[in-house]
Amino acid sequence: MYIKKHDLQNYLNAFSWEYREIFFEKSKSFRILCLNGQYKTPAYSTLEWVSILSRTQDQEYFKVFSDTENISPKIQIFLQEFSLWEKSQKVELLGEEELFLESLEDLQFDVEDIISATQEVFNTYIKASPYIVSSEISLNISKKSFIVWNTSGKFWKDINFYHTFFVKLVWEKWENREEIYEKITGTDIWEKINKESIEKLIKNACEVLEKQLNWRPSPSGKMDVIIWNESGGTIIHEAVWHGLEADLQSSSVYKGKIGQKVASEKVTIVDNPTHLYERGFYRVDHEGHTAQNTVLIENWVLKSYLHNSKTASKFQVSSTGHGRRENYKYKTLVRMGNTYMLPGDDKKEELIKNISYGLYVSRMGWGQVNTITGDFVFKVQNGFLIENGVMTHNVTGATLSGNGPEMLQEIYGICDDLEFFDGGTCGKWQSMPVSDWVPTFWTKLKVSGLH
Repeated sequence: MYIKKHDLQNYLNAFSWEYREIFFEKSKSFRILCLNGQYKTPAYSTLEWVSILSRTQDQEYFKVFSDTENISPKIQIFLQEFSLWEKSQKVELLGEEELFLESLEDLQFDVEDIISATQEVFNTYIKASPYIVSSEISLNISKKSFIVWNTSGKFWKDINFYHTFFVKLVWEKWENREEIYEKITGTDIWEKINKESIEKLIKNACEVLEKQLNWRPSPSGKMDVIIWNESGGTIIHEAVWHGLEADLQSSSVYKGKIGQKVASEKVTIVDNPTHLYERGFYRVDHEGHTAQNTVLIENWVLKSYLHNSKTASKFQVSSTGHGRRENYKYKTLVRMGNTYMLPGDDKKEELIKNISYGLYVSRMGWGQVNTITGDFVFKVQNGFLIENGVMTHNVTGATLSGNGPEMLQEIYGICDDLEFFDGGTCGKWQSMPVSDWVPTFWTKLKVSGLH
């Protein structure tokens, strides 16, 4: 379907208010699910919708239509329903003279090898375990094509890929019940999924469970904590980085602190959606702004918030290209893409040697965060006691509690081992694929162990 820029200019100039937008989306998705070794019937979904938005800083009108044909009558319905007949300043769109929203091809792939590999690995590792009582393995493939045109002059299109291979294991021992999650994500998921990667994923999960079955009690009290690079992203994402999104600044602990010291001098944090193939990758956001690397905190100083067009107008700055939406049903929010702390020069082994008594966290579990204050509680799913500079016995069942902004002030070492691990899904009112990474770092937190 071809959409002409001249026609869209007429549509946008037909109704009133400061910001006007039409968002056009087509999507296809596919899912296969294996519960306790049994595959369910594959599920397919195809959607094709359009949404129209008009807003000022104080009011918004938004309507969704369940087909993508004949835009003109939809504009008339929108005008009539919300009485937006008054004309506003005319807009001229940038970009090409016309865009083609292609019909998304069927998701063509052969999953037989994946199913065969999964069943073989299931029998070898999961079914053979006397403690695993439930398992869920799923492959989720989603492809979304969109065109957005708005009064910022944007007339752009892009395609987003949201793919996940997901494993959940539940085990029980001595009346103790725990869960573990492993996943493979990324737009290049077909290059990552094979028998070897599936086996590695499930074998690793089973090994972690085995360690948790042989745990010792964790110490308690405020102490030195080293958080391994593969386990620290979630705690910082929830307790710190949400506070840097501009649409949360009315209640954020970072409100009004641009240019101020907010972290240890070792800390630099960026959000860069342009990392190809990562979970939070995109070329343009859902308002048509080009994705860009945004420095949030640099050498302890708060440099910027993340912005979409609405918050950028409020703060009188430019959008950072972080206006994202789950799909056509929603208006954009300020959302992270690929957010991470830059690596330092320290070596993990040297940091451990500096600690006489503390905790090394190798895997984080569930958590709770007060996004207003940054206070958090996270479970340590797996870790090791550090005694006299040496990691000794395995501990589990401990919880870490603290305050995200305060933790950034108390970072004493940042290692050189930043790696881009598979990302997840952020649930800030809408589900959005993101990635968050940190190098291994040394801080102080309150530890509460089981007794």
